[in-house]
Amino acid sequence: MKQFKAGLFETGLMISILIIIVLRVLLLKHHELWYDEALSILLSSGQKLAYSGPKTDPIALKGYSSLLTIPMESGLGDTVESIKNLIKGTLGDVHPPLFYLSQHGWMRLFGPGEFAQRSLVALTGLGSIAAAYGLGRTVIDRRGGLILAAMVGFNPFLLAHALNLRMYTLLLLWTVLSQWGLLALIQADQKSPGKNRRRRLLLMAGVALSVAGGLLTQYLFVYCLFSLGALVLAIGRRRWRQYSLTLATGVLLALPWFVWGLRQQVRNRGEALNQVSATGNAALRHMQDILQTLANHLLLGHWTTGFDPIGEPIKPAAVSVGLLVALFLLVCIVGLYRQRRYHLLATGVFLGLGPLLTALALDILSNKFTVGFGWGRSTIVAVPGCLLLITSWVMQLSRRWQAPVVSGLLALYCVVGAGDQILRERNTFRTVNHWVNQSPSQSTLIAMNSRAWGNVSRLGYYVDTTLPVDMLATNPADLAAALDGTLKRESYDRILWLNTPFPVWSRPKTTAEAEANQQATEDVLGESYKLAQTETVRGTMNLDWFDLSLYQLSSGKSGVK
Repeated sequence: MKQFKAGLFETGLMISILIIIVLRVLLLKHHELWYDEALSILLSSGQKLAYSGPKTDPIALKGYSSLLTIPMESGLGDTVESIKNLIKGTLGDVHPPLFYLSQHGWMRLFGPGEFAQRSLVALTGLGSIAAAYGLGRTVIDRRGGLILAAMVGFNPFLLAHALNLRMYTLLLLWTVLSQWGLLALIQADQKSPGKNRRRRLLLMAGVALSVAGGLLTQYLFVYCLFSLGALVLAIGRRRWRQYSLTLATGVLLALPWFVWGLRQQVRNRGEALNQVSATGNAALRHMQDILQTLANHLLLGHWTTGFDPIGEPIKPAAVSVGLLVALFLLVCIVGLYRQRRYHLLATGVFLGLGPLLTALALDILSNKFTVGFGWGRSTIVAVPGCLLLITSWVMQLSRRWQAPVVSGLLALYCVVGAGDQILRERNTFRTVNHWVNQSPSQSTLIAMNSRAWGNVSRLGYYVDTTLPVDMLATNPADLAAALDGTLKRESYDRILWLNTPFPVWSRPKTTAEAEANQQATEDVLGESYKLAQTETVRGTMNLDWFDLSLYQLSSGKSGVK
């Protein structure tokens, strides 16, 4: 009877993993691209170097939409040139090129559409689930592998990134593969020292390639690398030189890019670190930072992006949840210690809490705040280890309690993660396209108080550029004057005004300044146009917030350009 129940529980775990796989596929197109995803497509197309920001004159929107796909090529030489341009384009970015190169190849096969581009990220996420099974089975057993795979699949933070056209799911895959490979290598040496040399060489090669892949995907993979090194010293001391050499080989494989590319990126984007400089009470901020990150990683996912206060990096509600998560992790640690499961305890702590504590220590020394940067995605390498720690604790419970505890955790993850994806809309630029298509024969000018390339690129991506659509995108303080000058030279049947309180660049410093800019634009439009329609659209992040206003040319005015 016990064997039957155990088999039924494991079957349920496999069914739950299948369900989350189907859910991920169904949700691939639910949300439109957010700001950084548009940049991913621009960089992956290899045409970032051809991008030129809008000025104070209107420009045909199709000029930007053409940059979001691979240009026409006549032969191998053009293909090589596109790849060279892609790599050169990443020199102005803050990330290594591997993710963009993989998406470039995928774009060649399947095009730049939402489903096509996100499908590679989704497949990478499925690879992470499979690797998590291997990691759990190596460290614990088959059931532990299934539980860890289900936890990785349902985790709301990882689910959100599995539907996000950025490099973090690929980073997660390299993280789990490197951890799995290293632990499998250590285990093989402990059980059968000196035997099965071929398998050892394959594992060593896999670890080295995973380390190189991680470093070439996101520089903060170094946090995972530090935790792997600490794990070697903790549980693999007998052959620490061989394991260290394996990790060093991975670093050497990535070294050419570090010598050539990273140096130029630092020169081009050295100001990026200033975005996380310390202000206020540093000790309190560090504590809040790590608690909010734990909450995001292990329970809230991306819900925090919608918490008040919107404009602040720290969300008090998330910090409170993070305290509860930290207490739960403490329960897991104490439980494993009391059961004398020191190997599992060390593995989970080093792989899970190790990256977070390393990042925190570096933050304190450098007076920066990177632990919670990007709502915790900068330390995503800590998530698999934390989930492994939780799984190890669950496996020490009696068989009677394992099933209800795991079922409860997965149900909670499913509600939080699926709710985030289904209940929270992000359709700002799809709405703009819908408005443009209401009168396809009329000439339209889209006026936007943001010239940030993520917003400009999303307009080019979603708006039907086969229609007569021009765009005027400037900083908020310049929009009224630019619009006035434009309308004195030419006329449009309609003007669609996109006004955002978060323009990314040159944001008004005060509410009064923002209101003055808005009133000036309304005054210019009111001279020849009548307000016909308004709508406020809100997305999952403040960068998606826009007030849409459609102005129709007053009767008696000419709409011919």
